Amino acid sequence: MITKAQIQFIRSLEQKRARNESGCFLVEGEKLVREALKLPSIGNFQVKAIYGIESWLDSNVSEWADYKSVVTPVTSGDLDKMSSQKTPNQVLSVIYHSQTPSPEFDTNSSLLIGLNQIQDPGNVGTIVRLADWFGLAGVIASPDSADFFSPKVVQSSMGSIFRVKLITAELQSYIQSLPLGYPVYGTILGGQNIYTAELSKNGLILFGNESKGLSQELINLTTKNLQIPDFAPRDCKPESLNVSVAAAVVCSEFRRRENF
Repeated sequence: MITKAQIQFIRSLEQKRARNESGCFLVEGEKLVREALKLPSIGNFQVKAIYGIESWLDSNVSEWADYKSVVTPVTSGDLDKMSSQKTPNQVLSVIYHSQTPSPEFDTNSSLLIGLNQIQDPGNVGTIVRLADWFGLAGVIASPDSADFFSPKVVQSSMGSIFRVKLITAELQSYIQSLPLGYPVYGTILGGQNIYTAELSKNGLILFGNESKGLSQELINLTTKNLQIPDFAPRDCKPESLNVSVAAAVVCSEFRRRENF
C-alpha cells in the first residue's frame, strides 16, 4: 500500500528544486515506463519505484519481474493523486538520475543542438526527441530553458531523454570552451538560406527563445547564421516557425547533406 509520504514525494517531483535535491524525476505511462525498464542496471538512470494499477501489473509481470522489490500496486485514485497529467495512465515510475561529469563530445564529428531560453517544456522535449531521431550527439540548454527532467519535457521526449546526452550550461561559456574553428550555427531571421548555405558534418546549432529568438550575445559568437526560407505569398506570410518545427527542418537538412 502506498503511503501519504510517498504520494507527497512523487507530487513534489513536479518542482525543479525537489528533483535537484533528490536526483529523481517522474515518468508516466506505459511507453515511458517500459523504456525505463529496459535501461541497464548500471548506468546514469536507475528505476527506484514503480506504481501501477493491479490489472496493468498482472498483464506485464515479465517486464517488471526484475524490479519486484520496488513495485507497489495502487488504485486509480492513488494514481490521480500522484500524476501530473490530467488523465493519468495505468503506471508511473520514479527514476534516479546520477550526477555525473558533463559528457564530452568528439568535436571532429559531433553535431549538437544548443537551446537558448527555450521555455516551453513541450518544445524542449520534442527537440530532445528530434536529436535522438537524427542521431545528434547531444543537447545543451541554457539554465533558463525548461528543465530536461520536468514532467512535460520527459513526456514530450517519448523516452529519448534516456538516450540523448544532455547538458545544462551557460551557452556563452560553453561556446567559448569549444576548440577554435568548431562551427557554431545560429538560426535567425536574415541568416543564409539553409538550402544553399555550406554546412559541415559537425557543429553546434543554436535555437533561440520562442518569442525573442537568439540573443545578440550568442549571435556574436556564431560562425554562420541560417534561415529556413518561407514559401508563402509575400502579403500573407506567417511571422515564424515553431522552434521545434524549425529544429526538425534544420536537423533534417544537415543529415541530408551527409548522404549526397
